[in-house]
Amino acid sequence: MFLNRKINKYLLLWKDKQNKKPLVIKGARQVGKTSVVLNFAEKEFENTIYINLEKTEHLKFFKNPISLEEFEKIIKINFQQDIIPGKTLIFLDEIQNSPSLIKLLRFFYEEKPEIHVIATGSLLDVMLQKQGFSIPVGRVEYLYLYPLDFFEYLDAKKEKELLKFLQNIKFDEKIPLAIHEKAMDIFHEYTMIGGMPEIVKLFLQGATAEKLETVYSSLLTGYKEDVYKYSSITNAKYLKYTIENAPSFAGNTITYKNFGQSEIKSREIKMAFDLLQDTMMLYPIPATQSIDIPLIPKNKKPKKIIFLDVGLVNYQMGIQNEYLNIKDLNAFYKGKIAEQIVGQNILSQFIHSPAKLFYWAKDKSKSEAEIDFCLIKNNKLIGIEVKSGKTGRLRSLHQFSQDTKNNQIIRVYSGEFKKEKIEIKDKKSELISIPFYLIPCYLEKIN
Repeated sequence: MFLNRKINKYLLLWKDKQNKKPLVIKGARQVGKTSVVLNFAEKEFENTIYINLEKTEHLKFFKNPISLEEFEKIIKINFQQDIIPGKTLIFLDEIQNSPSLIKLLRFFYEEKPEIHVIATGSLLDVMLQKQGFSIPVGRVEYLYLYPLDFFEYLDAKKEKELLKFLQNIKFDEKIPLAIHEKAMDIFHEYTMIGGMPEIVKLFLQGATAEKLETVYSSLLTGYKEDVYKYSSITNAKYLKYTIENAPSFAGNTITYKNFGQSEIKSREIKMAFDLLQDTMMLYPIPATQSIDIPLIPKNKKPKKIIFLDVGLVNYQMGIQNEYLNIKDLNAFYKGKIAEQIVGQNILSQFIHSPAKLFYWAKDKSKSEAEIDFCLIKNNKLIGIEVKSGKTGRLRSLHQFSQDTKNNQIIRVYSGEFKKEKIEIKDKKSELISIPFYLIPCYLEKIN
């Protein structure tokens, strides 16, 4: 089953560049990097030189420093393939395992820009830090891949007409109730299983709950086993503990001290969170109190956690089956799953660089107010409040609108798509209300 990912259009743009750089695709394990590149290669190139650096038989050729000329000879003799500019794609999978090939990327750009080179890495940043070197600035291009967002899920589900309708919806266009209800039903299904490619494929092919549970378990076990690749045995136990417990705090703010009611020191927990952020397994969102651009993090405030995927969160918490009869996310888990799925979908829209995402928290001494997500778009401060049901007070959004400059306030909820003028203490503001299922295109709809 082929999954069409939105990163594909950026791969096509990269392919046709005149003075291209080697492309590095970053993403957590099992989000589909290898499949994306191999499918792209099959469609767009006559031949692909696939070097899987997790395989001993491939890695052994690239353990020592080599030149481009030596690389070409190895490919010719050991892989029995020719490198033909414009027709060959060199695919270096899990490149973090070969420092010599990482260093070679700059020379592909400087000496052979006509050759198409794509590298992928799940633990790239972690391994670079561990080995004490970096990729030279300006010598490579990056793309980022995440679990499927909701629009990619619709595409996988073959809901082509619904997807096309939602992608092209305008603010002055009313969404018929029957379409709204269908989109919400599918969104709840997506919120239940998440966007990990293997899970999505199995679910849409009719796999049983028991089969899905086996795969969720395997994914989390794989993540915990990975820690030994980039951490000492001593630190591995802190990383494994954090992987096991972080899903329970998805959508919540956390403190490192006594995290998960453990007695582990905050220094070790912070180290674990920092490393897992580098592997793109979780995203700690800092607070900000900024009232204007730029957004400055308030480091003394606790961070909010968005885990890699909501399906993994549900599985780890043992709550997946409870979703089957729920029609309103507000009725479940105090709405924090709603923040997880919205945050996850926001992050996945940032393909060229990681999102600079915050939550906005006004100083309690000046009256408490907190906005779930805050970012900059088109030189505006965007405040996003997640309301799990169709209704809910907007006091914090009102406060954000009143206090900040050049802002746009957005409500994400289960209700209708609309734009309206509201008045807050004699100040008129524009409120955009977006159903959950439109999150993948919300950035494009902000002027």
